[in-house]
Amino acid sequence: MNKIEKIFGILLIGALITYTEVYGECTDNFECLSGKCINRGWFCDNGNDCGDNSDERYCNVDPQYRCPSGWMKCLNEIRCIPSHWICDNITDCQDNSDENNCANEVLRINGALAARKALSRWFLQKRLNSTANKWRLQLHRIAAAVHLTDDALLASEFNIKQEMTYELIIQLLNKLLNNERLNAEELALYVHALLVTCVDVGDFYGRDLVKELRVKVEETRNYTNPFLMLVLCNAGDAMTVKDVEKVVAAFNSPKKLPWTDVQALATMALACLSSRQNVPVDEGVLEDMLGQLKRQQFSNGSLNNFRTTALVVQALFIHDSYKTNFDLTSAVKILIDSQEMESSLLNAYYVLPVLSKKSLLNVTSAHCLRETKTDEEMLQKVLEENEDEVKVQYKIWIGNNVNLAKIWRLNIPVNLTVYDVIERISGIDKTQKAEYSVVDGKPYITSMYEMENDPQRNNYWFSYLRLIDSDEKPRVIKESPVDVRVQKNQEIILWYKTGRWSEQSIVSALPSN
Repeated sequence: MNKIEKIFGILLIGALITYTEVYGECTDNFECLSGKCINRGWFCDNGNDCGDNSDERYCNVDPQYRCPSGWMKCLNEIRCIPSHWICDNITDCQDNSDENNCANEVLRINGALAARKALSRWFLQKRLNSTANKWRLQLHRIAAAVHLTDDALLASEFNIKQEMTYELIIQLLNKLLNNERLNAEELALYVHALLVTCVDVGDFYGRDLVKELRVKVEETRNYTNPFLMLVLCNAGDAMTVKDVEKVVAAFNSPKKLPWTDVQALATMALACLSSRQNVPVDEGVLEDMLGQLKRQQFSNGSLNNFRTTALVVQALFIHDSYKTNFDLTSAVKILIDSQEMESSLLNAYYVLPVLSKKSLLNVTSAHCLRETKTDEEMLQKVLEENEDEVKVQYKIWIGNNVNLAKIWRLNIPVNLTVYDVIERISGIDKTQKAEYSVVDGKPYITSMYEMENDPQRNNYWFSYLRLIDSDEKPRVIKESPVDVRVQKNQEIILWYKTGRWSEQSIVSALPSN
């Protein structure tokens, strides 16, 4: 072979290699619209490396822009990246969102991450600017949905957890104080919401809400809503074989719309029951339920409607059942589209958990053990550095017959006033915040829990003192709480009741609390 032939051969091989590198199959690199492959590191580097600018076209998009098929929007909503780059251990989004939540298979579906963020923002837009009742009557559902999402927006903005906890307590206190009869389903929604906001459902101002829900459940005949059984199970109530029978019966009841929703709830309830060691559950029955749910999926991925689709997907997270004989991608895409077409609070309540790969089975107070301590423990931690302390008791009574009550036992520094104690407790627990009117430069309690002094109805907040565990009737505090110093073993009582100041020097009908 002469010299010219050798040079030509080398050039030909180089050209073939170059063709293969540039126009061959792109694996970990970026494929331009022309089919050319470029180094992945050149993607969105402000340089037209493809020649047709296709490596730069989705690098700075409008937040409202919807990425094309095969692309995913980063959490910051200004960049789209190829979907197959998600969770490949290479960061392509500036906020690293393409490598977060990689255990969540749902978020790998095109559009799921952006939909979760949009839905979280939609929830926040439902928050009113008023000083009270920001979340209105669906607060219990919103609180549960917020807990069941991993979205940082909902976790951080507006100190939402404290705000929702406060409003939940106020809302339910008012219903109970006004003797509103809550049906079992509404009480169950409140129990779920209080669980996730770390409020003691076994002692809600003296009321055992779980026990009350159980009583309501036992009063039902022929049919028991499986959602009630799921809530009782999530709340840690003692479950029985009879409960299992009720759940299975609900699943197998005569078919009628919207029966698939009920079957999904029954499946989740049975899964919760099966996690209890003392309750025998036939796992074969549970697997059969899951199988029946899968068989109801339509060819487009939906199951009748958006809400039913979301509930069924939640149920199929049990044992990762969605991995066989079910099209998760199509179902999730249906849910993503639903939020663009029909954003309703009820749809969002069911859809948002799905996008975080969670379900109503994940409603629990287990996180509270890690995040919070009891009121008494927190107060003691604040006061533990004080050497000179006195033992006191602090009570809230609501209603003439003390329909609702709450109690704290704590040690406090000497020489504190009643006002100091009230403010210290409200500093730890925002739900206990008192409001005052100032008379002659001194504060007097006028409102707590949004229950205000009401001269037309003759309802007022009164303050009393007596010794702890004493049979003596408490003495009304006529002075401002800032003028009354707390003594050792004294009990402070704040009581919202009907009465006139002139009658309060002696308590005529002292409750047994």
